[in-house]
This record gives sequence, structure tokens and C-alpha cells, in this order.
Amino acid sequence: MKWDELTTYEKSLLLGTLLGDGHISVHKKKYPNANLRYGEHFSAKQLEYREWKLNHAPRIFSSIIKNNNGTSASLTSKHDELFTWLRNQLYIGGKKSVPLHLLRECTDPVFLLALYLDDGSLCLTRSSRSKKNQIILTPHIALYLQAFHPSELNYLSQFIYETFGHQFVLSRRNDGHNYILRIQKTQEALNFLKFTKPYATEIPSMAWKLDWDYRFSLEKKQNPDKVVISSKPKNDYTERDIEYIVTSKLRGQTDQEIADALGRTYWSVVYKWQDIKKNRLREDEVMYVN
Repeated sequence: MKWDELTTYEKSLLLGTLLGDGHISVHKKKYPNANLRYGEHFSAKQLEYREWKLNHAPRIFSSIIKNNNGTSASLTSKHDELFTWLRNQLYIGGKKSVPLHLLRECTDPVFLLALYLDDGSLCLTRSSRSKKNQIILTPHIALYLQAFHPSELNYLSQFIYETFGHQFVLSRRNDGHNYILRIQKTQEALNFLKFTKPYATEIPSMAWKLDWDYRFSLEKKQNPDKVVISSKPKNDYTERDIEYIVTSKLRGQTDQEIADALGRTYWSVVYKWQDIKKNRLREDEVMYVN
């Protein structure tokens, strides 16, 4: 099979998962003339998701092989010239890279879905109001792609925004190449979860990651003695607010003075400034890496 023979859906699913948990191994010493094949190891808890992949792309994936003790398994393909070719497109010096020339052909939303389910996470910020006995949940979406260079992540985030309308930014992390992709604004995270929600009926075991309403209900059950509420999107900081915080800090203003000027609480500004220092200020240093 050749790359050009695949449908847009198949290309999108395959590349999304290759940038995630999938890999193409080389066994030239044992089989010097054989074509390569796809492989993806996973926990038995994620079996339903891999069965979904197998059922939706049977021309690409061929079988699921469980290990002897049943705790893990592998999604595999047959040996094929497609994977021998893809190995040369994706790997540089034995390390996986983002094949920019193939991205533009992966315009089906299943690309982003596979990337998220493989290497993404629905992260929650929990803040409390002790006087009201409340827990406030704020969702964030992260793609843990720190194995890729920041310049590749920049291009990937641009592609995702232009193709699917979801805005990811670089966020600092202390392993790999030190950056991941993240949706930080509450409304944008909720918009992303609207996109993923329909897939929760197809892959029920992943509903906690795909369906915000379901995840929110789980959080409420886990905190029966608290009033659990969702953060309001309208409280997101605008770019003008962020610029004001940075310039005010440079002028030596206190957190309380900034909070009063923006009509926000003292702790809201404290937490936002920590976030700006950790993510936004460092992002600017890598936005134009070549």
C-alpha cells in the first residue's frame, strides 16, 4: 500500500497516532529485506480505544496482540511498504519528528482526536472558596509532545489552528525539549471539549477525557461534601490584561494594586502572574526558533 492510496481519514488517523503513541521499528539485522510495520504498546485499560482504531482503519491496522499476563497489549499492522516509506518521512537520526510536508494532507478531525487521546490530557485546576464550601474547576487541554523540538510544535500548533480552529500555545516543561502544547483559556478548552464529546459515545472508556459534562459529574461525586462549580469563561484574562500585568510588574506595582485596576481578586492576580512567568514569558523566547 502507498500513502497516496489512503483516504484523508486514514492519513489523518495514522499520522495523528504516529505523532502520539505509535512507532515504526526497524529490524534490519533480523530481516534485512523485509518491509516495516506499525506498532503501539498500551495498557489493557485502554483496549477499547485501540479496538476503535482497528475497526475504523482496518486497511492500516491488522491486529491486537495481548501479552501473556493480560496487563498490556500491542496494536500492530502487517509488514508493508507504506511503513517503510513512512519511517523515512518521520524519523531523523532515529528520532521521531513532525513531517511538515505530510501534515497538510491530514485535514480530517480524527488527526487531532488521535493526537489528544494518545498524548493529551484534560487537566483541571481546582481552587476553593472555604467560606462558601465551593470547589471551582477550570479545564485545560494539554498535548504532551515534549519529544518534539519547539519549532516543530510551533508549526503543529499553527496547523491545528488553521485547520481545526483550536488554539494551542507552547507551555514550559522540564523534560524532553522542555515544551508541550496547551490550551489555557477556559472558553477555548470548553470549545475543544465540545469537539471531542461526540466521540465519547464511540469510546465510552475515554469519556472522562472527552466529555466535560461527564468529567464534571465525576468530580462532583468525588466531593460530595462540597459545592462543585465550573469556572466561568468570561473571567478569562484578555491579552490586554496580560500585557497590563506584565508592564505593571515591571513598574513595581503590587498584586493588590493590579487586582484593583483590573477588577479582580488578589489571589486571581497572584495565580495569573505565576502562570505568566511559567508559560507566557518563556513561550516568547521560542516562538521564532528555526
